[in-house]
Amino acid sequence: MYQQLLFQSIKNCSMKFNQLTKIFVTILLLTMTACKKYGYNIPDGYPDNSGNIATGSIDTNMKVIDKSKYSQARVFPGLVDPSEPRVQDAKFTLDLNYTDQTAGNLRISVAPEPQFSTGYYAAPGELIKIVVPQGIEGLVVQIGGQTDDLSGKSPLLRDPVIYMRQQLYAGNNFVRNLYGGTIYIRASHAYAVPVEFSISGACVSPDFILGKSNDAVWMEQVKASKVPWLELRSNRVIFLVPRDKVVAAFNSPTEPYTQPGLVMSKWNDVFELDYNGWMGLSDNAVDAIDRSPQGAWRGVLDIQLSLGYGHSGFPFVGQNDNEWFGSFTSLKNLSSNGTGNWGSYHEFGHNCQQTSAWSWSTLGETTNNLFSFKVANRIGANYSGLHRAVNSNFPLAITYAGTAGLKDFDRDVAMNDPFRRMTPFVQILELYGYGAMTYLYKEARHADRLNSSDILKHNFVYEKLSDYTQTDLSPFFGAWGILISDAVVAKVSAKYPPLTKAIWTYNPLTKTGGTGSIIYTTTVSASSSQSNDGNVTNLIDGVVSTSSYWSSQTSPAPTAAQTFPIAITLATNSPAPMLIKGVTFAQRQNVSTGYVKDVEIFTSTDNVNYTSVGTTTLPQTTAVYNYNFPDGKISTKYVKVVIKNGANAVSCNLSECNLIKP
Repeated sequence: MYQQLLFQSIKNCSMKFNQLTKIFVTILLLTMTACKKYGYNIPDGYPDNSGNIATGSIDTNMKVIDKSKYSQARVFPGLVDPSEPRVQDAKFTLDLNYTDQTAGNLRISVAPEPQFSTGYYAAPGELIKIVVPQGIEGLVVQIGGQTDDLSGKSPLLRDPVIYMRQQLYAGNNFVRNLYGGTIYIRASHAYAVPVEFSISGACVSPDFILGKSNDAVWMEQVKASKVPWLELRSNRVIFLVPRDKVVAAFNSPTEPYTQPGLVMSKWNDVFELDYNGWMGLSDNAVDAIDRSPQGAWRGVLDIQLSLGYGHSGFPFVGQNDNEWFGSFTSLKNLSSNGTGNWGSYHEFGHNCQQTSAWSWSTLGETTNNLFSFKVANRIGANYSGLHRAVNSNFPLAITYAGTAGLKDFDRDVAMNDPFRRMTPFVQILELYGYGAMTYLYKEARHADRLNSSDILKHNFVYEKLSDYTQTDLSPFFGAWGILISDAVVAKVSAKYPPLTKAIWTYNPLTKTGGTGSIIYTTTVSASSSQSNDGNVTNLIDGVVSTSSYWSSQTSPAPTAAQTFPIAITLATNSPAPMLIKGVTFAQRQNVSTGYVKDVEIFTSTDNVNYTSVGTTTLPQTTAVYNYNFPDGKISTKYVKVVIKNGANAVSCNLSECNLIKP
């Protein structure tokens, strides 16, 4: 028995030793493999200075075609006819000198990336040779413009991943994509001097380039080409579209696509003026953070999307159908009300949302659409033509803003619609100028910190728009039920005069309303004690006389709840907290037996939670007495006056108890 136990113990130790040995050897091999450099196809795209000798080989036979994915490539993105010429040692030059503006720098959702069009297309499975000059490092070649990953989608209309990327290094590079596609160069950093490359095995893509291509000549090039996809390029936006749709559009019975130069020029204006420009970005801005991204925005069409009928991103992706194709190519859409371009503007707008700074959680499908209004405003289009939902939802939203009572913009069912939530923003833009959005974007880029909650984003928008308009917009935000913090209201109201017009009634569709004066009449919302011979309305009528007064309960005899302390609550009836300086008092004239003595003042924004702001003792005379708050102006909606005692043990009366407004 002892020998068996000893043998088993030795066996266990031996097994553990062997396991440890295997682990050690595995780690050693991995370390050696990780440290090993090869003389070709360097993974990081930088020179190999290790001195190691290449031990492998690369397939450099340009005549070999890998047809293993031909059937899938035929479905999408398409094959290239063998008769289409393949270039040999063709030269092309790229200007890689760009401003690296990331989404984080701009505080937007997606920013253009340093992806450069080469003007060439790779046929499926065919080997492409790219020669990179010495001294050029950190580049990546991408073949295929449709980068949506459809893994997990069912049923699949195309293979899940049909593009590829590979690091480039100085010298000869060989790359193959089994699905083929448009060839791009992506850069990790800028080069001051344009870089010349050489390419073999690729087809020329009949791209339209604004400022270089001639409309008529280009149309003939497209007709003669057998390349399935081509690009429509301007310096601000590039669209990847199928050649067959372009050819069909040349002879469209409704709108022939015969002026690509004019179309792309107008698209360039949209991004120059209504996206980059509206966000306060320019090529030569003094501050680097306000400079435009030098890379172009990109849009592509695909037969199947990872999300929806269209989605944002780089590139933005739309369904490969006539509607989306028309949104890229229709001169009518770009020149009129933009109805057909709503989807494109919408998705590019998603890219430009500043969700980390001010566009709060319920505005996900709202603030992106404001770019459509910017385009329409610039070209003089009627807003009613932008989207069918605008006509019905704007009036409903304005009705909501005009109703009294407590409201919550983000949670009320009446506002649970992106077009309704759009209304207050369009009102501000219409009444104070579209520069309001530019100011908001620039302030967000330069802000010291991001805003992590909706209330902080509410406050940011309120404060910055008030700065822009030089007006305290708290009544406007109150009318819309956009909740803002009391401390921020106090800060803003101390700098600017209050809003005087009910601009929340303005209708952008009819250009009417919003001119009525804001009159906030103080009311007595509650009184814990009230007699039959002195109404509470006399407290706020501005009349100090023997006949205008209020009295607490005297007959029949007051109950315990109707005696001291007696509370009178005054309401400002403002949709948002407003500044109050204090309370004015006047004793009932010639009836000293009911004089009020000690009082305490409380304020509240919700008529539930009250904060004491001070105590005072009223003079025992008929003179008017003004009690000013010790801390100056207080932003509030309700003021509660608690009468602690008086000349009489159980009752009291006053001629006036009203609010002192700035």
